[in-house]
Amino acid sequence: MISFNMQSAHKKLLTILLVSVFLLTSFSALTYKQNVPAEINLVCINAGYCTSSAVCNVSIFSPSGNAILTGVQATQNESLARYNITLNENQTVELGQYQVGGFCKDGSVTQLIDFTFDVTPTGFLEIFDFYLIILIAAAVIIIFGFWIRDPWVVMFGTFGLYFGGIFIIRFGIVGLKDIAFTWAIGLVILMVAAYISIKVGVEMLDGLK
Repeated sequence: MISFNMQSAHKKLLTILLVSVFLLTSFSALTYKQNVPAEINLVCINAGYCTSSAVCNVSIFSPSGNAILTGVQATQNESLARYNITLNENQTVELGQYQVGGFCKDGSVTQLIDFTFDVTPTGFLEIFDFYLIILIAAAVIIIFGFWIRDPWVVMFGTFGLYFGGIFIIRFGIVGLKDIAFTWAIGLVILMVAAYISIKVGVEMLDGLK
């Protein structure tokens, strides 16, 4: 049986903060979900925000190079700096990186627009990297919990394994949902999480007797 000693609260807080940093980095990219309408936002700057008379025209190209929209005027929002164009679900079918190009003209000032966005099965960029971040972070927390002999940190780490396993079963790996392979990996991860959490939980209850 593994014996645990309760540690100070600041160690748990540090662990939670580290995990939060890992998770936030995986949501920072401009990414949209496949087969779902996507609102593409533009920012118009002219020595500050553009005026209400500014006009933004853009073209959007799919990862295969096909033109989805050509020379379409963007809609100005209440905030004069923001414009947007919405793609429907039929225009986000192809997975990969889309190219946005065009210009915003405000009086005599012309601002070029040139950026990219990604369409993935889940709306997360580099979904395989997302899995790795979650699973590695969970493993580090679990190991750290055993090292400092704190069962609550170990239990917290298993949440990451549960989340990763469920996510893999739900969305697959790198967009490929295969019952014979992907689901097996997700189930194994869930079983490992269940074993660790149940074992630690039982030992915590034994320690209370």
